[in-house]
Amino acid sequence: NEERREDKILLNACCPGWVRTDMTGPEATKSPEEGAETPVYLALLPSGAEGPHGQFVQDKKVEPW
Repeated sequence: NEERREDKILLNACCPGWVRTDMTGPEATKSPEEGAETPVYLALLPSGAEGPHGQFVQDKKVEPW
């Protein structure tokens, strides 16, 4: 972070939640579209965004870990 601040790269971990797939089955609580919301949200943060960075994000919210 301190050495390469000008790179403006944000690094986070995210969880899509329990998503209905062939592997998880029909009982999962989220559709694939709902599961994609958080990863897409993080991928599309505006240029120059300061955060989140170094966080765990679930349902588009930073969660303690």
